[in-house]
Amino acid sequence: MYTVPVTGGTPTRLTWHPSGASVRGWTRDGKNILYASMRETAPSSYSRLWTVSKDGGPSTLVSKQWGFDGAYSPDGKQMIIDRVTRWDVEWRDYRGGQNTPLVILDLKNFDEELLPNNRETDIQPLWLGNTIYFLSDRDFVSNIWSYSPETKELKQITTFKGADIKWLDGEGNQLAFEREGYLHLLDLSSEKSTQLEISLVGDYPWAETKWEDVSKSARSASLSPTGKRAIFEARGEIFTVPAEHGDTRNITQSSGEADRTPIWSPNGDKLAWFSDKGGNGYALLIGDQDGLTEPKIYSIGESKLGWEPTWSPDGKFIAFTDDDVRIRVINLETEEIKTIDTGGNNIERGDMGLTWSPDSKWLAYAKSASNNFRQITIWSSENNSINKVTNTFADAFSPAWDLDKKHFYFLASTNLALGSGWANTSSMTADANYSVYIVNLQKDEESPFKLRSDEEEVKESKNDADEKEDEKDKKEDKGKEEDKDKDEKKDESIKIDFEDIASRTIDLPMPKRNYRQIVAGPAGSVFIGESVPNSSGLTLQKFTLKDREAKEFVSGVRSVSVSADGKKMLAKAGSSWKIMDTGGASGKDGKAIKVSLKMKLDRSLEWNQIFEEAWRYERDYFYDPNMHGRDWNKVHDRYAPLVKHIKHRADLTYILDQVNGELSVGHSFVMGGDYPETESNSVGLLGADLVAEQNHWKIQRIFTTEDWNPELSSPLDEPGLKVEDGNFIVGINGKEITANDDPFQYLDGTSGLQTILHINNKADFKEAWTITVKPIRSENALRQRTWVEDNRRKVDELSDGKLAYIWVPNTGGPGFVSFNRYFFAQQDKLGAVIDERFNGGGLLDDYMVDLMTRSLRAGLTNEVPNGKPFRLPAGILGPKALLINEQAGSGGDFFPWVFRQQNAGLLIGATTWGGLVKSSVHYSLVDGGALTAPDNAVFDPINNKWIAENEGVAPDIPVRQDAKSLENNIDPQLERAVKEVLKKVEEQGSIKVSPPPFSKPAVKK
Repeated sequence: MYTVPVTGGTPTRLTWHPSGASVRGWTRDGKNILYASMRETAPSSYSRLWTVSKDGGPSTLVSKQWGFDGAYSPDGKQMIIDRVTRWDVEWRDYRGGQNTPLVILDLKNFDEELLPNNRETDIQPLWLGNTIYFLSDRDFVSNIWSYSPETKELKQITTFKGADIKWLDGEGNQLAFEREGYLHLLDLSSEKSTQLEISLVGDYPWAETKWEDVSKSARSASLSPTGKRAIFEARGEIFTVPAEHGDTRNITQSSGEADRTPIWSPNGDKLAWFSDKGGNGYALLIGDQDGLTEPKIYSIGESKLGWEPTWSPDGKFIAFTDDDVRIRVINLETEEIKTIDTGGNNIERGDMGLTWSPDSKWLAYAKSASNNFRQITIWSSENNSINKVTNTFADAFSPAWDLDKKHFYFLASTNLALGSGWANTSSMTADANYSVYIVNLQKDEESPFKLRSDEEEVKESKNDADEKEDEKDKKEDKGKEEDKDKDEKKDESIKIDFEDIASRTIDLPMPKRNYRQIVAGPAGSVFIGESVPNSSGLTLQKFTLKDREAKEFVSGVRSVSVSADGKKMLAKAGSSWKIMDTGGASGKDGKAIKVSLKMKLDRSLEWNQIFEEAWRYERDYFYDPNMHGRDWNKVHDRYAPLVKHIKHRADLTYILDQVNGELSVGHSFVMGGDYPETESNSVGLLGADLVAEQNHWKIQRIFTTEDWNPELSSPLDEPGLKVEDGNFIVGINGKEITANDDPFQYLDGTSGLQTILHINNKADFKEAWTITVKPIRSENALRQRTWVEDNRRKVDELSDGKLAYIWVPNTGGPGFVSFNRYFFAQQDKLGAVIDERFNGGGLLDDYMVDLMTRSLRAGLTNEVPNGKPFRLPAGILGPKALLINEQAGSGGDFFPWVFRQQNAGLLIGATTWGGLVKSSVHYSLVDGGALTAPDNAVFDPINNKWIAENEGVAPDIPVRQDAKSLENNIDPQLERAVKEVLKKVEEQGSIKVSPPPFSKPAVKK
């Protein structure tokens, strides 16, 4: 946070903690600035309100209550607070758990008064005189409302329709607000507003047209037919790059268009790509490889964009998958386009592995069946027939044709198991390994692995040799005539005998591994990409039918492609692109090509293209064709006039976020993009809470790594360091610091570097000793682990050791690990408090709830003296409760919903976020940014209703985290959960397992 004179000048930095600071206003005396920051919070970041002197120095926490925004009362003794940090601030008509009442907080005794609220979005409060003003969408458009703390009266001040009011501030008897890009002043006496006319003149260097190196964004790479040049897409432009001699060519030169997924024609004279030239959607363009002529435009009909374009070797067809996962083929001569098949689900869009046979008569791909296992499928261009090469008992993908025209390859696994339920947390238990298979396409073709035997040559007698020579001459004469006939009617087409093809499907002699890709090489060879644990990229193995074995060809590669003649390979190895000869034993000596891609970038044209594409993107990929009832053309017309005023990428993001917000749906996010480079933060942190005492900084608590957390590092917790809780940090790197100094200012530039701290057991620089530490970039992980362990210890204390505590941070990998770690380590407890507060989402849980709803099934004797019998199944079998709050959502919405549906226990806390339409990025924007168009909405088929979307999951027992409790380090939600589970334990009693009397089968009855 900075201040700058209103007359101009050099900014003065005020805050130094590496967590961000967002200005919220001033204290009433004008001496301090109010700001929100997520610093020093756990287990996940949330905002609280702080103040700092306008002249700099240490910051002071206003309250331990959450605080995203706030304003002081006229006397400075109270505040109006908006507590919750919303995940999606532009979600229009949001009614989920992160909409909480505005709170009047007494800053002396921390009493709270909640303003009336029924899940509406009430934000940006300010306090003028005896009235609180704020923005609210109570009438489904964000207008200005007021509240009187004395009379408790709510009043609507403005009544705009259509566009929301976005920003609100005020002074004296006037309010200022922004709507549709314009600033307005509102006179509170007359309640009349005036639009301000403001002219700004500036240099706007971030919007200038200039030459840009876009090499780092190179993608969609492939080779020309013989590997003389490579083709790339970068920043919405198409480039070709020489393998050795010549210069890079920018084929498209179009800042205002998006040109995507280029491919080279088999003859090498043409290029094809998808372009939104004209601004109305994508078409297929085909132009000369030198880029000097205007490309021809081919309509792709109802398709909105193409993925995996592949050109048939005879040059007559281009196949691709589209937005609806239809496989479409364009006849380039007639310009006819037809759909030959449709994928099994939208998840496989762009990942079906389309590949033409060498004779252009067949197109192979992988398509999901109704059991979610993929099948290798082949379409005939001659008779339009579709044949399955594999059945539904294996998950098969990545088809590839051998250039010998006799063989075909793919990957398959028979142990996909729970991995087929990709949306469920149980899918994380799957560990599918794949085998490489080869198919004999013709039934009379010998096995590529027929038995071989080395034998001595038998010498023949002279008479036998003469007779055989005569016979040989006769055969040669006959063969010449047959060859002549063959030449006259030579047939290069591939014959496929589909009948009994499974019996001609053979696994290559390679171990089952995590193979991810197959790429055909020269005739009789194939490249298999393996994902190796703890290695980046793929390791490519080259398998040849001649040698019957695979050998490592190259490792650490991405974006692998082979030229049409099979002789050259292009791959990205690390940060460089290399071309390798596929005929050799190794590609490690491949030659790096110089990928220097430069374009003259007109940002204004690009920003307009991004806006138009973003609007089409939501229209084309949103799960509801009716756009949640929103008139999408009106949305376009509402925001399009703002585009010409964009002068920075942040302006574009702000507009796109509002466009997405019009969908009134969760997971509607805008992210990334080309922002100007800024200085990176280098402030180091010590992993400790510091408090001002005796005019110095006292270590209140050092955060340790706790037990069994080797990935954590705590600077002050290293063995042998002479420092402990209660010591004072009186200096840093030789400079004395006092409580009037911001210690983080003195830690600027120390992240990851050895730093000297001056430590004393009293508040005095003299006689202090020094220790050397290495400050860390973030202490979030330390604070998180401490929060978890403190909660576990508190539950253990409050329950007298009877209950377990398990925190589930999300429903992805970390949540899976945390649940397994804490659930089974405490399976000797009588019950459990499961905590999903701050759950960041991920997958849809079945794994955890299935384990938590198991009941006693059996016992197993324990043969040690006085040993307790084992209980089956494993886990905590007693009562449970689940803690929820406003900062749990997505998978963190589904988890409590299914916990309740499966009668696993009570839900305690506060209503969750309310977002259960999947967050999906379908492709990136040209400048590297992205936005989601949510798809795959979750619903309850039993009650035929959507689950949690724009509602959240409400608790069975609501418990609010009040300011007084937080100030006293009390967690009322946790304590209530312990109370409720103990009550259930008492009602149900403990589960006791003891074996029956031993039987006596040897005794006659």
